[in-house]
Amino acid sequence: MARLIIDQFMFPYQNSFRGGLQLLVEYVLKNLGARTAAKVFVVGARAPDAEARHDVCIEPEDGEWSREPFDGLLPKIEETVRRHPMQNMFYGDEPSMRDKPENIRRSSVTEAVRTALASSDKAKAVRSFCGFSVRVDAYYVVPVIQLRETLFQQFPPLDLPRSDDPRVPKCVPSFLHAAISRVLGDATTELQRPEPGRGMFFPMTERAQELVRLAASDFMRTPAYATAERFVPSDLFDRFNLISSLMYEGAHGVGQLVLTAPDAADIEFMVRFKKPVPFHEPRWARKILEMASADVAVVSDSEWIYGLGRHKQTDGEGKHVFTVDFLDHFSWRLRCDAQVMLVARYGVATLPQEPISRERFIENLGRLFRTAPPAALENLWAVFCSAVSAKQGSMIIVAADAQREAQRLAAQGTAVEPTPLTPEVFRRVSGIDGAVMVDPEGMCHAVGVILDGMAAEECTPSRGSRFNSGVRYVSGSAHQRLAIVVSDDRTVDMFPLLRDRLSRREIEMNVAALEGATSSNFHRPRKWLDEHRFYLSQQQCVRANEALDRIESEPKEVGQILLQTERFRVDQDMSDDYFLD
Repeated sequence: MARLIIDQFMFPYQNSFRGGLQLLVEYVLKNLGARTAAKVFVVGARAPDAEARHDVCIEPEDGEWSREPFDGLLPKIEETVRRHPMQNMFYGDEPSMRDKPENIRRSSVTEAVRTALASSDKAKAVRSFCGFSVRVDAYYVVPVIQLRETLFQQFPPLDLPRSDDPRVPKCVPSFLHAAISRVLGDATTELQRPEPGRGMFFPMTERAQELVRLAASDFMRTPAYATAERFVPSDLFDRFNLISSLMYEGAHGVGQLVLTAPDAADIEFMVRFKKPVPFHEPRWARKILEMASADVAVVSDSEWIYGLGRHKQTDGEGKHVFTVDFLDHFSWRLRCDAQVMLVARYGVATLPQEPISRERFIENLGRLFRTAPPAALENLWAVFCSAVSAKQGSMIIVAADAQREAQRLAAQGTAVEPTPLTPEVFRRVSGIDGAVMVDPEGMCHAVGVILDGMAAEECTPSRGSRFNSGVRYVSGSAHQRLAIVVSDDRTVDMFPLLRDRLSRREIEMNVAALEGATSSNFHRPRKWLDEHRFYLSQQQCVRANEALDRIESEPKEVGQILLQTERFRVDQDMSDDYFLD
C-alpha cells in the first residue's frame, strides 16, 4: 500500500488543511478579479513546553520551501516575546490578564515567521501574508499565503497611517489586503477546531463569495477613517450599495461623493447646509446626490453630508482624497485620488479591471481578420476606447461581410456610404439604438442596425439584450465577425475573445509531470492541465487520462481526500493557431 509518510509532522490533517486553504484563496482571488496564482504553506514552531522531533516544521516538506530561512526561529520568538508591547499592558479583568501571555506568544510566533521570510520574499519577488498562530498539539502553527509582487504593482496599496503598535494597522492598505486577511482569519478559526483540516472550508464557492463581501466592508472603513480619524461604521459598503440602487423620480443616481472632514482646507463649498444631512438616511442621501455633477460633488465624512463642493488643487502634498463615483444603477467605485481601489456592481465588489488591454484587443482582431492592416487595427482600438469612455452603452460589429450585411439589414438600420470610422464619427453615430457595422479595414457601412440571429449556446439570461443580440448575430454566421459590446452597467465584452496562445513545451511538461506523479504530489500538474484542457491533443488526452486512472486507483490513507477529475477530451475548436511554437 502506498503510504503518505510525513517527517515534519505537526497534526494529522496538516496536508488537507494546506490544500483546503490553497483552494480557498484561489477562489477568493478569482472572485476579486485578480488573475494570479497564489502559493500556500504552513510553518510550525515547537512550543517551549513540548517535546517534538523538529524545532520547525514546513508543510509541504517536499515543496519549494525549506527550513533554512527559519534557522534560529525559536530564540527569535523568545526575544520577540520579551520585547512585545503588550508586556506593559494591564487589563481590568482577570480573564484578559490570564490570556495575555498566550496572546503575546501567538503574536510573537507570527511576527518571527514574518520577519524570517522577509529576505527570501525580496529575492523571490513575492509578498508573504502570515496568519495569527495557533497552538496545535506540540506546535504553534502559522499559515502563510504568498502572492507575486507584480500583483501589488497592478493594484498598488495605500500608504496610510498606522497605530503606535506596527502589528495593528489603523487602516487596511487595499481591498486585496482585506481579502487575504479574511482568508487567514478563516484559517485561524479552522486551526482552533478539534481536528483542523478535516472537511474544512466547504462549501468553498459560497464561502469565498462571503469572504470577498466581508473584505469589501472591511476596506470601506479605510477611507472614512483616513479622512475623519475616528471610529467609523462597518456598513459603509452596504450604504453605498443601497444609495446606488435607489431611483429618484425614475432616474439612476450618477454623481460624486467626496469623503473628507467638513473643515478640510482643500474643500471649496458651493452649497453648505445649515444642518448636516444624516448619511444613514439613504433616501435623503440619494436626493442630495441628484444635485451633484461631474465637477461638483457631495461632501461627506461618512456620517453626515455637509453640502456640495469640489476639491481644490493645493501646493505641496496633502492628504489623500477619497471619492465615491456613482456610475449607474447599483454601480459605483471608490477612488483614492485618481487610483480606483474597488468597484461594486449589484452588490458584488471586485478589484478594478482594465476592460481589455490594447495588446489583447489588437491581437484578437488580428487573429480573426488576418488581412486587416495594422493602421486599421490601431484605429479600431481608438474607437473602442471612445466606446468605453462614453456614458451610454453601445455595440460595434466588425464583419468580413459588412458591406453585404448593411444591404441585407437596410430595413432595420441605416446604411451609409463607406466612411472611415474614427472616434469622432463613432461618438456622433452611437447615440441611437442599434449596432455600428464596420469592416476589418475600419470602414463604416451602417449605423443603428437591429441585428438578427438564432439563439446560441453562449447567450445567457444574466446579461442584457445588447450582449445577447451580438452573440446571436456573430455565432449564426459562417463569415468572420466580432461583436464589441459596452453594456449600460459599463461591462465591456468582445465576442469572440480568443484564448491566449500557449507553448506546446509547457503543455507537454505538465502532461509528463502528471504521468510521473502519485496521489501525494499530482495536484499541481492536475490543476494546471484541468485549467488548460482546451489545448491538449488527442494523444495528450489519452496519456493524462491513463495517469489519472492510475492515481485515483491507488490505495488511500484514512482521511485522505482525493478530488476526482473530469477526463480530458479533444476540443473541436482547438487548432494550431492557439500555440506559440
